[in-house]
Amino acid sequence: MKDAVKKFKKYLFFSIIVAAFGEIYFYPFNSSLRFSTAIIVMNTILLIDEEICPSLFCISSGIAIFLQRSMLGIVFYSHSLERVLELHLPALSYYLIYGALVFLFKVKDRKNLFINTIIFLAFSDIISNTVELLARGDRLFNHNLQIFTLVGFVRSISAYLVFLFYKKQELFLITREGRKRYGQLNLLVSNIQAEMFYLKKSAHDIENIMKESYALYEDYKENPDLKERTLNIALEIHEIKKDYYRVLKGFESFLEDFEQDGRMIISDMFAIIRENTYRNLKEGNIDINLSFHYKDNFQVHKYYHLFTIINNLIINAIDGCSLKGKIQVLQESDKENIIFQVVDNGEGIDEEILPYIFNPGFTTKYDERSGAPSTGIGLSHVQGMVNALEGEINVTSIKGEGTNFKVIIPKKILIG
Repeated sequence: MKDAVKKFKKYLFFSIIVAAFGEIYFYPFNSSLRFSTAIIVMNTILLIDEEICPSLFCISSGIAIFLQRSMLGIVFYSHSLERVLELHLPALSYYLIYGALVFLFKVKDRKNLFINTIIFLAFSDIISNTVELLARGDRLFNHNLQIFTLVGFVRSISAYLVFLFYKKQELFLITREGRKRYGQLNLLVSNIQAEMFYLKKSAHDIENIMKESYALYEDYKENPDLKERTLNIALEIHEIKKDYYRVLKGFESFLEDFEQDGRMIISDMFAIIRENTYRNLKEGNIDINLSFHYKDNFQVHKYYHLFTIINNLIINAIDGCSLKGKIQVLQESDKENIIFQVVDNGEGIDEEILPYIFNPGFTTKYDERSGAPSTGIGLSHVQGMVNALEGEINVTSIKGEGTNFKVIIPKKILIG
């Protein structure tokens, strides 16, 4: 019942729109024949809406136009009922014939065939106009038929062009939304990839602690009290290690599904990073100009690693610029390597601090409200990922002028 009501409202709404455009006329070649723009609108709706029934919609539009013109004739021109029927009933015949022909030609099924659709719509228009003319008791002359043909093609082409524009806009919106979601997915996976470095490092630490706890057990196994306590600690750490490795393997399996034969060209990677970064800048009300420039457009694999490296360096540069500044992401290459640079004109880094910025846990950033220090793991992470790609990272900075991070990765690793 709800679907029937919804469908009725749709047909009513569209029919009222067609009727409204039915009062906009044009007279080709100064002839006495007048043609409305209603058919252009009706054809456009027929082509765009997948669910609408052509014959039913044409009938409902014809009835809406007949009722509208009849009411206008009675209210504004004081026409009698006989005069109203004489003037406007033939127009209803136009829409009845038109609906039957559009249904017979299966126009909706062929709407992606440019020439066929225009010919079928134009032919339906010509035949329907001819039937309406005869219904009015007028004679059909060659001149009238020529006008019908011209108007039929003009209205059909106009409607189809509007339909093509609509499809182009629809495709643009779908592509943009798809690219946005794809960018978010890539960012998510690159962040997970980054966290894998922490997990692997922690796994190594757990392994060392377990060895130490077992060595402690070996040292004190002659002591009955300490023997049991140290053994329990070793066993508990072993259980933690098993759970930890289970989680680690799950993440590795997840990433392998994404990275298997995964490749991306540099321009697409930059476009996704740019969109995500600008979204974050806008949300944080940060006025930073971010630009990307590349000299090559290689197709690279292990691009999730690059996402993480460049994202972390951009985030670091944003912190260095405070709320306003300029950041450039540059790409070039030499014979052996692909080179990426992230350059900002921010506050710069003190010379005495520069040698320590890649140390795990090192930070000069503190929360303004709580005073808690930053984790200081971003740059150490970047260095770890660059090392995993057999590359190197260098930094130059001038206090008060800005900072330049340069990442150099062998082509054989990124391109193969």
